[in-house]
Amino acid sequence: MMKKYALLMGFGVALAGAGVVSRAADDEAEAAAAVKKVADMVGKKDWAALVKEGAPIAKKYDLLDVMSVFKKREGDKGGLGVGPKAGAITPDGIQAKIDSMVEDGVTTKDLAHAKDLARMADISAAVASIAAKAPNDEAKKTPKDTEQWEKFAKEMHDASRDFAKAVQGKDTNKVKAAATKLQGACTKCHEKYRD
Repeated sequence: MMKKYALLMGFGVALAGAGVVSRAADDEAEAAAAVKKVADMVGKKDWAALVKEGAPIAKKYDLLDVMSVFKKREGDKGGLGVGPKAGAITPDGIQAKIDSMVEDGVTTKDLAHAKDLARMADISAAVASIAAKAPNDEAKKTPKDTEQWEKFAKEMHDASRDFAKAVQGKDTNKVKAAATKLQGACTKCHEKYRD
């Protein structure tokens, strides 16, 4: 009887866990769709207008769900990847691609995908505009903390826009410098607000 009870309890926990994973994946997918809509506005709207578009998304979704777009697309990682076709650009994850360009340099092969890299930058800028108004549990909600948080988000947006411009110029050194600036904007915020 105890074995049967333990088995049923284990099965129930497994199902509950699967439900949590499913809900998390659903939240990430919904958040990703919202990020893409804001990304379509990047370059057409200024920072203040983008933040206004992003504010309702920031209230609706957890910031980690929004930032999941940066993960690799492969397997169960769930990120948006880089470009429309999975695996055509490697590594196939926004954060991984930025890191790769900083660490390994930018090649002419990378720049053959300039349009996809620019879209990657638009997605990054969109995330920044949503993050600007996202609640942050780790930050103490003082005016100074809020100001700092929003400043980090603006720096990420601006670095994303600079990266997109550099990609259009197709100069490998300038693209690497812009990727380094974008990576630095992300790292600065993560060092202060993420474990």
